[in-house]
Amino acid sequence: MSRRRNALPRATAVALLSVVMVGCGTPDPERAAREKENVQRTERAAARLYKRPYETIWTALLASAAERKLNVVEADAKTGVLELRHGVSATSVGERIDIRVSRTVDAAVRVEIRSRPLLSLSSPPDWQRLLFGDLEQKVAPRRDP
Repeated sequence: MSRRRNALPRATAVALLSVVMVGCGTPDPERAAREKENVQRTERAAARLYKRPYETIWTALLASAAERKLNVVEADAKTGVLELRHGVSATSVGERIDIRVSRTVDAAVRVEIRSRPLLSLSSPPDWQRLLFGDLEQKVAPRRDP
């Protein structure tokens, strides 16, 4: 008889615990939407086309990254993947900068720059404006005097 009395509270406790665990594990669609919106708000992206040789563009991007003291995490000219990091500064806790370089059908080179802060609390520089500005200075056609 005592086994039966103990079994009922245990079964009730197990059932209640199961309900609580399932309730905690269900996704919150509103929270997911807020997190996605926060990422979209902090991530910046821009793309441009250049009528210059791929190698010229790639070399100019690497030079610009070095001049701006960006850490190269990955650089693969064959796949066009360039991943950069910028460390802590007075206005930011660091950023991740992903650059994709690809050839287009019409012999142009497409450069896409995406940047986002490592923490959404910071206000990073406009890396698209800075890096595209550097790139255009480096690959602009030069005029002979």
